[in-house]
Amino acid sequence: MTDELVVRQFQASDTDAVTSLWEEELPSSQPWNDPRQIICRKRQHNDKLFFVGEKDGQIVATVIAGYDGIRGWIYSMAVSSRCRRQGIGRKMLVEAENGLLARRCPKVNLQVRGSNSEVIEFYGRCGYAIEDRASLGKPLRTDSSSIVDPVPTIQVNNDITLSQISLDDRPAYLKHLNETNAFRENMVSMPYPYADIDAEQWLSKVAQETLDHDHCRNWAIRTNSGELIGATGLVGIGRREKAEIGYWLAKPYWGRGIVTEVVGRLCGFAFEEYELRRIYARALTSNPASARVLKKAGFELEGTLRSHVFRDGKSYDVSFFGLMRST
Repeated sequence: MTDELVVRQFQASDTDAVTSLWEEELPSSQPWNDPRQIICRKRQHNDKLFFVGEKDGQIVATVIAGYDGIRGWIYSMAVSSRCRRQGIGRKMLVEAENGLLARRCPKVNLQVRGSNSEVIEFYGRCGYAIEDRASLGKPLRTDSSSIVDPVPTIQVNNDITLSQISLDDRPAYLKHLNETNAFRENMVSMPYPYADIDAEQWLSKVAQETLDHDHCRNWAIRTNSGELIGATGLVGIGRREKAEIGYWLAKPYWGRGIVTEVVGRLCGFAFEEYELRRIYARALTSNPASARVLKKAGFELEGTLRSHVFRDGKSYDVSFFGLMRST
């Protein structure tokens, strides 16, 4: 009975189940089709066009839609072999199409291997037609995690260094960001518990931003032993005028003045290296510790926006702090 199927948006906790489904139903040896990398890349867009079908508490179907402003696309349509011939695929497809329609998408396309006659027939029954087009493709990158232009290493003091974040830092992210719920409470978008897929998504995003370094740069905060104990970064550096700074530090290292030194050193570096005139930061008013860090680093309170952030059914006031280049 298709009435038993629940179609909803993908959640981080679905990662393992979706990965298993795709490995079984959509096997591929191409690196750009790695399930976890696909999930990471799609989640970065946050366009709410990634759907799963759940039946009896199990994920049995998926579909992804995409829209670039010209036409829409359907990807990763998969239905578990044990649930075929129940109308599940059609229901998933309708959900994706409705998502595209809501975005005023005028036309949708998809690709199917020419030898997969069964799937072609399915889409034909759903109103799709084979068009007289040549399908061309070109892989641009075979390893989405590759770093070709690492960030410069910055020595903060004799004990702390800022350096490139890498995929090898995933265990440290999982360890430190699950030590306390304070990160979730005090930061706008930090999930808690911090899942493995959250770490993968973030590290994949950092890798991409390192390649596209005109916009964002991210650094690991490391001890002399090389252990990641936090992170910091700049957003918007390509504008050559202003950038936003952000940071977090593992709980065992709080209260030592580390973040204040990190912020001060990174700002000095950024003013010189990126020719910025202004660096600003945001802090929830419910996070006085972050405000103290910024003030100690020379930032001045510039104003507070009331109910600027809405999360979990609550509104939060946000204070803005700014630091101007001295010359």
